[in-house]
Amino acid sequence: MVLKNNRSPKKENRQEEPRKEQDPKDYYFLREVIKEKPLDKKKLAVRAGGIAAGAVLFGVVAAFVFAKTEPLFREEETSLRVSIPEEEPTATPTSEATQSPTPEPETSADEALELDDFQNMFDRVMDVAEEPEKSLVSVQGFTSGEEWLAGGGSQEAISGLLAADNGKEYFILTEYRVVADVDRILVTFQDGSTVDANFQKQDPSTGLAVLKIAKEDVDNETKDQIEVAELGSSYSVSRGTPVLALGSPAGYGDSVAWGMVTSVTNTKATVDAEYHLLTTDIMGDSQGSGILVNLDGEIVGIIAQSFAIEDNKNVVTALPISELRDLIEKLSNNEDLIYLGVTGQDIGSELSEKTGIPKGVYVNAVSEDSPAMEAGIQNGDVIVRIGSSEISTLKQLKSALDNCEPGRRVEVAAMRKGAEGYVEIVFDVTPGAL
Repeated sequence: MVLKNNRSPKKENRQEEPRKEQDPKDYYFLREVIKEKPLDKKKLAVRAGGIAAGAVLFGVVAAFVFAKTEPLFREEETSLRVSIPEEEPTATPTSEATQSPTPEPETSADEALELDDFQNMFDRVMDVAEEPEKSLVSVQGFTSGEEWLAGGGSQEAISGLLAADNGKEYFILTEYRVVADVDRILVTFQDGSTVDANFQKQDPSTGLAVLKIAKEDVDNETKDQIEVAELGSSYSVSRGTPVLALGSPAGYGDSVAWGMVTSVTNTKATVDAEYHLLTTDIMGDSQGSGILVNLDGEIVGIIAQSFAIEDNKNVVTALPISELRDLIEKLSNNEDLIYLGVTGQDIGSELSEKTGIPKGVYVNAVSEDSPAMEAGIQNGDVIVRIGSSEISTLKQLKSALDNCEPGRRVEVAAMRKGAEGYVEIVFDVTPGAL
């Protein structure tokens, strides 16, 4: 660097001295020295730690994402190809030289036993169904002969049960809905033979009816193949009891389904009576019909889908056969069905203590133009006596009515709530007959 001297030269003449070579050290005050800032080791450590932690976190996230998505990519890659296994030739003849032996499937002894048991189970079910199916028939009603011959005018066919035999006639238990307002009733037996049947009697409370067939109208070959039903006891049926549903449980004929009873405590009140329901886990139809059979081949229930609780219309529901025995006998013998005309519920001791309602049969409804209505019995009355029989349940009420004579007056005592509580009122009732 050369510095200029701006001072003006002196006037006196002075001999100019020779210029000396400048030493850089003479300008040390002009030199700029840049020093690096000392490192902050603490901040450097923190930054390095943050970078390391971020790297570890990134690695963990990347590994997790890869682990989750890698099977998807692999599945997508492998699913691009469809593989259809070749069918083993069975009918194409091959020579012994070229034919390769088919390897036997590797099955352990335990697995083979389980498969055999599974097959045996279904074989056993069909064996159990064989005998009671001999007592099943198909019932169909027709409105006129001309329409029947033309293939029209028929009602839907439902199942019936050969329930009794008096030596001259067979009696078929079925549902009244299929034979109501028809001109002709045809019954088809298991062998396919068809005969005409006559209407005998019906029970409006259950919707059941009995038909009769002259035995002389049935061929001897058919007689050899049919049997009167063996009625069992439904009192032995409990929740979990295995049962078979035969007839038309799913709405179509000649079917067999099996399962177990899931409930026996539900009840359905009818006029002057109450019935327990056998609810199963067997899939059924709202128009299904037929019978329930236990593993001994005994009939324990009559399928009655009209009695099913609304939420159970898709499963088979039946009336217990033990509660229908007396009714089947009366219908077969064309005996009078004595009725009072009330629908009610039992008031037991516990319910009586909680509600203050007297023990007996609480009247929920009175049928129009019934003996009960004509006598003055009203909703809310509690029936406690019929004649000399004390009444505390609907079952006792039904039994007392069965002992009454149609057209003959009987005293019916009931408790009616007044301003000062319940008081007893005695009604003179003339039971009716159906």
